[in-house]
Amino acid sequence: MDNLVAFLLSCCTRRTIQAAPTSSVSTGITPSATPPRPRTPTQPYPTPDYLYIITMQEAEECLSTIQDGAVIGLDIESIQSAGPKLSKAQKRTQLAAQISTKGSFEIDWSQVDICLVQIATEDGRVYMINIRLIAELPAQLRRICESRNILKVSAGIFSDGQRLWDSFRLDLMSVVSLGLVARLAYPTTLLPGMPFANEPGLAVIVGHVLGYRLSKDQQTSTWDAASLSDEQKNYAAIDAHATLSAFCAMYALLQRCEVPVLPAWYTYDIRDRARVKCGTAEAWVAHCSWWSEDVSKGFEARR
Repeated sequence: MDNLVAFLLSCCTRRTIQAAPTSSVSTGITPSATPPRPRTPTQPYPTPDYLYIITMQEAEECLSTIQDGAVIGLDIESIQSAGPKLSKAQKRTQLAAQISTKGSFEIDWSQVDICLVQIATEDGRVYMINIRLIAELPAQLRRICESRNILKVSAGIFSDGQRLWDSFRLDLMSVVSLGLVARLAYPTTLLPGMPFANEPGLAVIVGHVLGYRLSKDQQTSTWDAASLSDEQKNYAAIDAHATLSAFCAMYALLQRCEVPVLPAWYTYDIRDRARVKCGTAEAWVAHCSWWSEDVSKGFEARR
């Protein structure tokens, strides 16, 4: 993982991100012409080691062990927001007001819909912080989220980033979209014929990559309950752990296949509730030069 961390972080911390190569540019490598075959899910995903955290002191102590250079799996569990539905114009007005008052923002815990934050680490452990019970935002969690030197991998990370902004005015820096990495690794079997920006869900990715089934029975659980069941805790721990495991497996696969992949295709910052290119204020959009008319060219031999 050391080479992965160094390479991705170097790309994430540059002020200007290297442009994606085109077919007319020599990449210096010849990718495999055969995409990898997906696995068939046969067994449920095993429950990883996890630590369920309900005090501020324990949260700060555990999260302080995650330092620059780390790659983590990030997930959150939340309840449906009780706020009124807004039109697009109302949302734009609301966001402008949020940005202008960001420096003086105070958390209104009655309006926070995030209940649990799960962080999977490279040593196989998952920290699960019950933000709802603690009713305070750990300083170490803010540090991790806002650090460009810690990669945050997640399926559906943009929506999670928006929730973190709405609840805590947190920016997420150096985030990796697991769904886009999966599109690069399995271009002909994950959402074939669909535009690159379409992302498969975590359960589909884990089945394809790791051959495990993910249960979604707890997805709409009452995460704001005073006491979470073992089933809820297991579900939450598995999601974060499976996210990081799938990412590491796909990155290794792309290296073996010698497929040229740029981090700029799936890595970005979420700042002021919007996706921007790492280290800039320039808008980021999902783009990969392999895709032409919704067809991936990534595994065709090219020099």
